[in-house]
Amino acid sequence: MWREAGGGPRMRHNLHIVGCPRSGTTLLAEMLTTCYEVDGSSEHEESLFKLEPHAEGLYVSKKPNDILWLDRVLPLDERLHVIAMVRDPRAVVCSIHAGHPGMYFCNYPVWKRAEKALRRIRGHPRVRVVAYEDLVSRPDDIQREIEQAFPFLRRKHAFSEFHLHAHSSQKSINALGGVRAVDQARTQGWRAHLPRLKQQIVRHPGMRADLVHYGYEADDAWLSILDGVQPRDFPCRYRDRGEWLKYLEQGLRYRGKIKRYLRRRGLHPA
Repeated sequence: MWREAGGGPRMRHNLHIVGCPRSGTTLLAEMLTTCYEVDGSSEHEESLFKLEPHAEGLYVSKKPNDILWLDRVLPLDERLHVIAMVRDPRAVVCSIHAGHPGMYFCNYPVWKRAEKALRRIRGHPRVRVVAYEDLVSRPDDIQREIEQAFPFLRRKHAFSEFHLHAHSSQKSINALGGVRAVDQARTQGWRAHLPRLKQQIVRHPGMRADLVHYGYEADDAWLSILDGVQPRDFPCRYRDRGEWLKYLEQGLRYRGKIKRYLRRRGLHPA
């Protein structure tokens, strides 16, 4: 859905936000649409592969799992610009979405699948990677870095003040858990969900290496916080195992979606 905004004719750009679900994509999308002059934006989530080409100006969209397919279109669509959000996997697997009460929203296999997809596009000149932890701890610094990466952005407000100007949809408010000033409190929120975290660590021990590899921890010493904690299975929107058939079917569907995306824009695979 379009949300119209004023502004004169400009070159067409699509700024698309992706990343593992619960990694901060909604927060960044709301910051961008609030703090910059945009000609249109998604009301909440909108897949890149369903977007019709717009004539001019800046369109901001968001669909976390689109990260899985971007390597197939980025080299061909010069108007496509991407911000990929990353976040501590402990926070991701322990996050609860207000729109899905009574369950956790994400798990480590989903985080890992997004992490592998990001490796395929990291370093592309039209891709900027933003860590959730940096965004909430130093929002105005991250805003300046985003502006350097995407000089077509026209600022209206500072990221640190976005909550004073935001007009978010109810779906976005649910995803955010409410619109308020950014702060670092949620970066350690996983500590209140230790039985869930212990279950994910036991089932998916690879998370430990990823925490060290990406600098969230120096070593495994942090695991002492889980001593004596009993792992518990909780309802989760995503299954921990047995998703390979779903992923195969999804990949086949997206082949067609990617072809239609390129055809609508007059682009063709190399």
